[in-house]
Amino acid sequence: MNIQMDQVVHSFMTKHQLIDRHQTVIVAVSGGPDSMALLHLMNKAKEKWAIRLIAVSVDHGLRGEDSAEDFAYVKRTCEEWGIKFVGTTVDVASYKKEKALGTQEAARHLRYEFLAKQMNDFAADVLMTGHHGDDQIETMMMQMVRNVRPEAVRGIPVSRPFATGRLVRPLLCVSKSEIQAYNSQYLIAPRTDPSNEDTEYRRNAFRKHVIPFVKGENPKLHQHMQAMSERVREDQSYIKKQAEEVLGIVQFSKELRKSAQFSIETFKTFPLALQRSAFHLILNYLYINNTEDISYLHEEMFFSFLNETKPNAELHFPRGLTIVRAYDDMMLSFQQEDFNTAFHQPLPIGETIELPNGDLLSAEWSEECKSEGSHVFVCDSHHVKLPLAVRTRRNGDRMRVRGMNGSKKVKDIFIDQKVSARARDRWPIVIDSRGEILWLVGLKKGGECTVGEPGLWLRLHYENKADT
Repeated sequence: MNIQMDQVVHSFMTKHQLIDRHQTVIVAVSGGPDSMALLHLMNKAKEKWAIRLIAVSVDHGLRGEDSAEDFAYVKRTCEEWGIKFVGTTVDVASYKKEKALGTQEAARHLRYEFLAKQMNDFAADVLMTGHHGDDQIETMMMQMVRNVRPEAVRGIPVSRPFATGRLVRPLLCVSKSEIQAYNSQYLIAPRTDPSNEDTEYRRNAFRKHVIPFVKGENPKLHQHMQAMSERVREDQSYIKKQAEEVLGIVQFSKELRKSAQFSIETFKTFPLALQRSAFHLILNYLYINNTEDISYLHEEMFFSFLNETKPNAELHFPRGLTIVRAYDDMMLSFQQEDFNTAFHQPLPIGETIELPNGDLLSAEWSEECKSEGSHVFVCDSHHVKLPLAVRTRRNGDRMRVRGMNGSKKVKDIFIDQKVSARARDRWPIVIDSRGEILWLVGLKKGGECTVGEPGLWLRLHYENKADT
């Protein structure tokens, strides 16, 4: 089987179009079995592909002399094989402290930072790493343990954009044992990292205790997992593209404080799979792709909330994200509302005042009864007692609605008009000096309006800042 590994890898590279002829290819080499086999394989193939091959190694300095010897081994081997070598030593300990990261995460950041620099310096097209089929099994099984969402179990991608080109993984099609056999065949004596045996690291624990059992059940599991990873990624790519159409009904804020708003009934017309994907795309926008605090439980909470019958309700997500349901309207926002929303301020005739939320309200006398709209109120002067004021609602508020007999509770008007519970507490109400409610702005009008009678008319005009 080791004799066929070249062919398997070359076929895999061709299938996925991992490299083209005459490209510059960088191989990340640690000195371990996987990267050394990859470097040897690409060195043999460089004439076939007509590529420029460069080996890059990073000494993380985490194992003292052993790390330095790994680095020296890679450099020495590259000289023997006639491969251009570039390397560096990084200070993981200082970077870890500066950025408040774990050791492995800090090492990874510094490693890929240096690799990206080499990609730019050499104008390279491809960066290759030695991830193999057993790594794919480990990754996908770890994802299965941590996640319930199928789209989260995607494995290691064969290829992804990186620096000036792409990062590719040609060995995902072969197993660890095949790589070991390859090294034995070509008398490659790679270095070993003892920390790979430390089962305090979750991946090492899976590698030592889980993978041998499942591979014993199915020796070709790495092939199956790779096929599954590719299929899941293709399916999810299609679903994501379709879900982006759902985002067409969502209004995203253009302000510093991010928010998203949509019609619940319109959202629910899409298939559930697209609703789920759109939900996560919305969260990616709001959390700026930093959604590690979101689990499947939050997804279940959201969809239960989406299908509630209560017209007004709130749901709270990590890091201050509030989801507000107001009848058919759904709003997701980090905006912190000022709970002291009550106000009461005079409304002088001939002036325009600014309400606490930035909306404008003006009052003037007019010699004619001009046509009204939802944002214009007209009333004859005989039925108004000055001065006027504008305030928010109070318990027990009632108004005599124009055209109706008797009075009606303001609370009931809000309910009938499907005004959200939050909005009710800051809704502007115009009153006269008697406390008579003249106008529940934009909703209902009171006061007398005897069309055709001569005299002065009171004209109020409301301007919503969102319309300006």
